[in-house]
This record gives sequence, structure tokens and C-alpha cells, in this order.
Amino acid sequence: MVQEDNKSTTFFRFEDLRVYSKAIGFVSLITEASSLATNEIESHYYRRFLEESTKIAFFIAEGSSKNKASFIYQLKAAKTSIRKCVVFSAIGRQNEYLTEEKEDSIRTQLMELTKMIGALIISLQKSGGIQYAHDYHDIQHDEIDTENVFW
Repeated sequence: MVQEDNKSTTFFRFEDLRVYSKAIGFVSLITEASSLATNEIESHYYRRFLEESTKIAFFIAEGSSKNKASFIYQLKAAKTSIRKCVVFSAIGRQNEYLTEEKEDSIRTQLMELTKMIGALIISLQKSGGIQYAHDYHDIQHDEIDTENVFW
């Protein structure tokens, strides 16, 4: 049997997306943190947190195989999962399941994912010729092309 050469692209196109790789990295961070669970309550917390963090990658992967409008919808669902992860992070810190440093690391990655997904949404909308005002809060003010925004 002959091994195939490494290809520059993968069979599953979503695996080439940086935001997908970032989402997988985030799942790894939560998996690592979950190894610290010391009781059933913490294990349940981490299990739920891990499920929600995994959804971010799932939504990106699923949306990438769809048309632009469906991809944008799935990316927005991923952002919803990110917000849920922020809540899990706060709960973890409040209950001392997460150290302050681990919470900061989690929140930093969630902010990066939010920015990356927001930029991808904007890129998809611009390539479709429309940018909607409800995504205004997802980008920096100086990044807005005010000539193409419908208020």
C-alpha cells in the first residue's frame, strides 16, 4: 500500500478554515480544563461546557457546506454557542472550577472566535452585495464600510 502525499487542501473544505481550527483548539482547551474535575457536579459542568464548545466547530463545519445565507445562519448559531460558553466560563469562575488565569484564557479565545466569525459573516455578506445593520456590533467602528450598510 502506498501512502498518499500530503495535500495542501483537505477533502473537507471546512478544515481549511482558520476559524474552524481555532474552534477545535478551543475544544481542546476545555477538554484540558475538564481533567481537573474533582466531583460529579464539576464533571457535569465540564461535560455541558464541552458540549457547547463543540457546537461552535459543528456549526462552522455544517454551515460551510451550505449556500451563503445558510452559512451565515450557522455562523450566527456558532456565535450563540460562544455566548453560552461565556456564561459557562463565568459560572466556572464563580464556583471555583476555573482559576482566574484559565477563565482569562477561555475568554480571550472566545473573543478571538467571535471576531473571526464576525469577520467571516461580513465577508460573506459583502461578497453577496449586502451588509445588514444588525451585525454592526460585531465589528470595530472603523472597519465599517458605511456606503454598503443598509440601516
